[in-house]
Amino acid sequence: MFFLEAGINHFGDKKEIDRVLKFFLKSSFQNITFMLQTDDFYHRYVKKGFNFKLDKNYYNHLIEICKKNKKKIGLSVCDIKTFDEVKDLKFDFYKLLSISINNFNLINILKSKKKPIFISTGFNSNDKKIKKAIKSFDFKKNLTILHTPMTYNVQNLNFKRILRLREKFNLPVGYSNHNSDSNSLNILSAYAPSAIFIYIKPTRKKKRVYPDDKHALYLDELETMKKEYEKYLISHEKIKTNKKVTIFNEIKK
Repeated sequence: MFFLEAGINHFGDKKEIDRVLKFFLKSSFQNITFMLQTDDFYHRYVKKGFNFKLDKNYYNHLIEICKKNKKKIGLSVCDIKTFDEVKDLKFDFYKLLSISINNFNLINILKSKKKPIFISTGFNSNDKKIKKAIKSFDFKKNLTILHTPMTYNVQNLNFKRILRLREKFNLPVGYSNHNSDSNSLNILSAYAPSAIFIYIKPTRKKKRVYPDDKHALYLDELETMKKEYEKYLISHEKIKTNKKVTIFNEIKK
């Protein structure tokens, strides 16, 4: 299952968001997520001429459009103060950013939502921190761990960790892509993550550098990427099925 991460790549520009939303509503993708940053982050970029922050009414507008079109919209969070402004809105799911993986006050708010929660494991999120986060939710239902390697080196993606996390914590494990090589997703298919978060960027404007530029895919690349991934996924499933058949035949003999 793919999740498109608009993140903050819209620059707070509603025209950019409209491009993303128009694509999303017509696409085969069913899930999209936006991101809340900290007040410090927003203030820092306002001084540089960028207002990344979206107001509560506009988020509610996005929720209503997605609901009307039977699509799901989520929110990535890392800060209690900025989340407090929109916490009563009815998002379909939430992503807990890795920088706040042990922010237990924030986790308590997310718990009360009783919605699917995706726990990102990017920055310094070792097994001990992951365990604390899971324990603080008091329940495992609706929890998914996201393997989130923050690297542009394909050799350091360590997809095997998906298997290890799944076995250790007995939870669904997905993947959050922060790699610039989209072909790595075809390799990822062998590990069958339960969810895949893909950063996206709207338009091919000259000299436009998005906040998550290097590891984001343009909208016109997404459907091809998905088809390629599904093709590889099917081939892996066929290999597994053939192995089971072979083993069964040997037992019969």
